Amino acid sequence: MEQLYPVTPNRRLSQVFGVSVDAIQAHFARPHGWKKDQVAIKLAIRGSYHELTEREKQWIVRHYHNTRNGDIMAKYGIGESQLNKVRKKYGLKKTANFMRKMRREAVEHSVTAFREHGESERAAERARQQWAERKRTGDYGNVGFKKGESNKDRVSPRRYRQMIKKAIQTRNETIRRDRIRIHFGMEPKSKLVKNWDGKREWHKYHYRYKFRQFGYDVESGSNDIYYFPETERHPIMERNAQKWGIRFLPAEEEYE
Repeated sequence: MEQLYPVTPNRRLSQVFGVSVDAIQAHFARPHGWKKDQVAIKLAIRGSYHELTEREKQWIVRHYHNTRNGDIMAKYGIGESQLNKVRKKYGLKKTANFMRKMRREAVEHSVTAFREHGESERAAERARQQWAERKRTGDYGNVGFKKGESNKDRVSPRRYRQMIKKAIQTRNETIRRDRIRIHFGMEPKSKLVKNWDGKREWHKYHYRYKFRQFGYDVESGSNDIYYFPETERHPIMERNAQKWGIRFLPAEEEYE
């Protein structure tokens, strides 16, 4: 790879050696100080340019969704820019299953490459050494909070105000949603709304709904239900509702 790197595009190297472009840069070029010969690469790209025929474009349209970009470029000897032109022109996309498969293969390949080059053991050893040094000196850097430290000590005043504002908004929204759930007889999802009795609240909601159908004057969320002189009363149901804290009052008292 050392001889090919200066005069060969990274995309072509990744196809030949079966590694990603990022791996070529991170594990080979940077550690060894390899440099590109830009003039040679431009000449190579210009000399290998291939104009796609209509038949070749149609093949790409049919197979793009489940074929690697590198395989398509190698098949027709084209570059990434040409493939992107076809992709944009026809609105091509990879399928979700194909992308999951590629990500899984990339992870497996990375793990294998790290093990072959001993990177996993070296990284683990570096982590152990760093942690031992932090324990010895008591300087944990940005790892967690120090004793007596808060967000206010770690961020700028402007950023801290934004954090507090967002926290308040989130809390108020949680309370609002829980109150709606309680209003409809459901159990809240947080403990921010106090004095919640699920069974009692459900029965209150149930009786408010039923008495509203019977012609009583029922305010939303109120424990007081009013009746008019012409209202057809339901004594047994009223007694049952009173067990759960609901009161029945003449409608005249509401307007006094």
